[in-house]
Amino acid sequence: MIREATVADVPMVNELLGTDATDYMTRVVTLLTDHGGFFLEPITSSVFEAHMFFEKQGRGRAAIRAAREGLRLMFGEKRALVIFGRIPAEDRPARLMTRMIGFRSEGVKPREPGGPLVEWFEMRCDECPQQQ
Repeated sequence: MIREATVADVPMVNELLGTDATDYMTRVVTLLTDHGGFFLEPITSSVFEAHMFFEKQGRGRAAIRAAREGLRLMFGEKRALVIFGRIPAEDRPARLMTRMIGFRSEGVKPREPGGPLVEWFEMRCDECPQQQ
């Protein structure tokens, strides 16, 4: 259901995002489904910040299953220790989905000092859901 992107996937990702992600995709792990996916931006060799992007038809249960599968891949094959996300406080659907995937909320705070409010989420390798 989820797979790691290749160079051949760049046009599809660009179309989904409506912008050129070519350079960004060379610096992140990109995991794809048929209707979207995730960017996992390395902060260190074992800490990644997750960013999700899905078309309307790829949201809901399919996105949750894909996210869990992607987490298992990241914590297993990619040896991640921590994956975190910062979701805008006003994006309630994304915040709920992140909880349903199994991430733990670290609270709502500014993205950076004086910046917009986001809810910080984190998952450690020993917290990864084992079932779909």
